[in-house]
Amino acid sequence: MKKIRILISIILLVAFSIVCLSLAADLKYVGSAKSNKYHYPNCKWALKIKPENLVTFKSAKEAMAGGYVPCKVCKPPTKE
Repeated sequence: MKKIRILISIILLVAFSIVCLSLAADLKYVGSAKSNKYHYPNCKWALKIKPENLVTFKSAKEAMAGGYVPCKVCKPPTKE
């Protein structure tokens, strides 16, 4: 019984990881509705953005068209 629980837990963890990675693949850059900077999703400043203020971009061009400028910490590209 204990082995079955462990196996189910591992399967759920792997499935969750796959879903998260597939969602992250579509997400290249993030910004905040409260600022004018865009970041890589793993930037220390991006991680502080509240979920309700999170804005996502598929390209640097899209972010810049929205009036955002690149973060000086994580230095995302200005052209793609």
